[in-house]
Amino acid sequence: MKLFWTALCSTAGIFLHAQTPAPLTLRYDSPAANWNEALPVGNGHLGAMIFGAVDEDHFQLNENTLYSGEPGMQFTEYNIFKNFPEVVAAAQDGKYRDAYDMIQRDWLGRLHQCYQPLGDLFLTFDHTEPVGNYERSLDLRTSIHKVSYTTGGVNYTREVFASHPDRVIVIRLTAGEPGALNFTARFESVHPTAVQMVDDDHPGVLRLKGQAPGVAERRTVKQLTDWDNFYKHPELYDRWGNSLFGKHVLYGDECGGKGMFFEAQLAADADGQIVYDREKGITVTGAQEAILILAAATSYNGVDKSPSLEGKDPSAIASGQILAALFKGSSGSRSVPEHLMGHLPKGYYGLPERHQNYTALYTDHLDDYRALFDRVEFTLHSTAAQRAMPTDRRILAYKSKNDPELAALLFQYGRYLMISASRPGGQPMNLQGMWNDQVIPPWNCGYTQNINAEMNYWPAETANLAECHEPFFRMVREMRVTGAVTAGKMYRARGWVAHHNSSIWREAYPNDGEATNASWNMAAPWFVSHLWEHYLYGGDEEFLREELYPAMKEVAEFMLDWLMVDKSGWLVTPVSSSPENSFFVPGSRVRSSISPGCTMDMAFVKEIFGRTIRMSEKLNVDADLRRELSEKYPKLLPYRIGERGQLQEWIFDFAEAEPRHRHMSHLYPFHPGSQVTPERTPELYAAVRKTLELRGDAATGWSMGWKINLWARQQDGAHANIIVDNLFTPVEFGGYPRSGGIYRNMLDAHAPFQIDGNMGYTAGVIEMLMQSHAGYIQLLPALPPVWADGEIRGIRARGGFELELTWKKGKLVSAKIRSALGGVCRLKTDRPVKVQGTAARSAFDENPNPFYCEPEPERFENSTGAALLPIPEKTYYYTDFHTQSGQEYTIL
Repeated sequence: MKLFWTALCSTAGIFLHAQTPAPLTLRYDSPAANWNEALPVGNGHLGAMIFGAVDEDHFQLNENTLYSGEPGMQFTEYNIFKNFPEVVAAAQDGKYRDAYDMIQRDWLGRLHQCYQPLGDLFLTFDHTEPVGNYERSLDLRTSIHKVSYTTGGVNYTREVFASHPDRVIVIRLTAGEPGALNFTARFESVHPTAVQMVDDDHPGVLRLKGQAPGVAERRTVKQLTDWDNFYKHPELYDRWGNSLFGKHVLYGDECGGKGMFFEAQLAADADGQIVYDREKGITVTGAQEAILILAAATSYNGVDKSPSLEGKDPSAIASGQILAALFKGSSGSRSVPEHLMGHLPKGYYGLPERHQNYTALYTDHLDDYRALFDRVEFTLHSTAAQRAMPTDRRILAYKSKNDPELAALLFQYGRYLMISASRPGGQPMNLQGMWNDQVIPPWNCGYTQNINAEMNYWPAETANLAECHEPFFRMVREMRVTGAVTAGKMYRARGWVAHHNSSIWREAYPNDGEATNASWNMAAPWFVSHLWEHYLYGGDEEFLREELYPAMKEVAEFMLDWLMVDKSGWLVTPVSSSPENSFFVPGSRVRSSISPGCTMDMAFVKEIFGRTIRMSEKLNVDADLRRELSEKYPKLLPYRIGERGQLQEWIFDFAEAEPRHRHMSHLYPFHPGSQVTPERTPELYAAVRKTLELRGDAATGWSMGWKINLWARQQDGAHANIIVDNLFTPVEFGGYPRSGGIYRNMLDAHAPFQIDGNMGYTAGVIEMLMQSHAGYIQLLPALPPVWADGEIRGIRARGGFELELTWKKGKLVSAKIRSALGGVCRLKTDRPVKVQGTAARSAFDENPNPFYCEPEPERFENSTGAALLPIPEKTYYYTDFHTQSGQEYTIL
């Protein structure tokens, strides 16, 4: 199959401008005091958090395939059908707590394995004089991390970039005087198996070699014992429930040799003396310039192969990367050190000059990175005084004076993080992207699939980074395999299913913990929605046939087998939960989260049924399945409006145990779904707004990301900006407590750090400036008053359109739209517009563009007769014009 993103990205960089763009640099005047102040670099494979200290710099390292455990460690001995009738009956009869307790006892499994840190690189310097002129920075335009300072009358700089083409991290150190650069580089690791070494098989390379835990359980031995879950963890307990080790992290022989092997390698080139030592590491003395090249690899060999028995050789992989990078550039100009003879890459006869080597590495890195990053430019305006402040002080000052340019910086930071952490061939971003320093990280640093894993990729299509979506799609392909086993064995159903959590091993069974979240089984339709959006944005028919439709069809088959008829005659999911909220059982203060047909479940079912029907017609396949879906669609439980005028979260109007809960799960059909729009479902649109008001504006970091998108879809830029302001709450610096917002390094603070909040924010900014989900492209639908003047170019709309927008005093001045696929472009604007160079007409009927075919209006019930919020009356204009592929159109 051809590269599926080719058509999507063929228009990259079409709106390049000659003017100097605004600076996009995170700047600080002090080193990082902790991990949440360090700055991230990555190449979609290897990542580092850089602290930037003067005397001893610290690079905390990750390789994004390094996880604990191995395939086949899930708990799979489920038999939900031994009490399935009782659970369903309890849920149908209003015995919601009884249903919850049975699921908690019999339907949950074992938590997935943990994403692991690889190790730490320390650079120790011999400075003894006071330090001045210190600055560390991260330039988002070049993906270059830099530290500069002066000590002893000498200027020092360190430049770092993570190269995707060469799969290495490159560190360049320079001094302003010859011979003034003296330092030692050494490895350490949190893993007790890791050993630093220098040996004859890998000359001129410092190695860190180790093995990740074969078992790393986030639950403590006491928790597992108290829960009576010992039988699900045979590595930790004997058959009688006695703890074998008294701990929950096992290495090597403790767990039969299981665990992924890893290796990092570091090579140095300098104009001074270089000494490799097993204990000390690499020592460089008397130099003015040094280049360090870092590579790393693991024994990961796929989701179904043991990394300890069937794994790849990480040493050979890392060695190949190091040598290729070290010899890059014009060959033959420098003699090869004796210890590297015999290890020359094919076609090389000598080392390139140091500046040629660095230039070649840097140039390829920059060309690769900027080909992605430069596609989008976002300009807002702040004062010169704001621009001159270090980034952390700008965050602190944001509360007292709005700083639009800082908001634009955070937007582009999300794009930088996606480019750095998610590249074709790599792993998809996990809960922390690819940066983690803990053996037992928060929530295992895996894939939390009831919002977080999906939110990570919300900006992939709109922010013109479609290639970065590819690792997520590969995970879907792999989950279809493990999920089909789970669907058949656990549910006796066709198709595939996935639950609340997973890891690189693609666990599809439920994890342990609480039924409130662990029993949720709707990850698969949410995953498939990403494939659907990818198709709408790029129009790749081969991707539709080979990737999207098969995955969507299999989810539809699972849902057909899972649905049942409730007492009112509606088709519902028999037991469901609304992540991660709970309700009070009517007439009591008893909590439960289990009931039939919660709103989020039904939104997924309706979405998958409708889209599968449509695509099976288009592809002229599966007529019997299409007929069955078409017959059952009208019987699906309609949406319901509660007595407060809100969209109900559950089948009945239960009282929420946490009325201000962070999850907005029942609003999925509004965003990121598209079933609820102001034109087609005004009553539901009003009910969503009431729901948002009831939920409130306070939230954790990632929840703020979702709320920005939701208020943008409500076309309320002022309220969306309230959430933006909340997201700029400093966390753990400036005297602010640990709460939702952003850290000093601008990473999202749930707290702790989760990258989804950064991605949700970036997606939300685009939703404020352009929307294309409701059958048209709406320009500036939710522009905040504080962003009165600005410009954005390169963002993408469904149907293969790429846009540039310019506005002044809150009003659109002009727009440019380039069409990659041709077809009708329909605009929704708040004033009449003209299209230069082509005929345009007012639009009243259905949009003929196939990528804008809207679903039928969703049915709803308002049995209480609750009053609905009035929708503000605004005058809008709808304009159609025909486009040709490759042509650009100016809107005035």
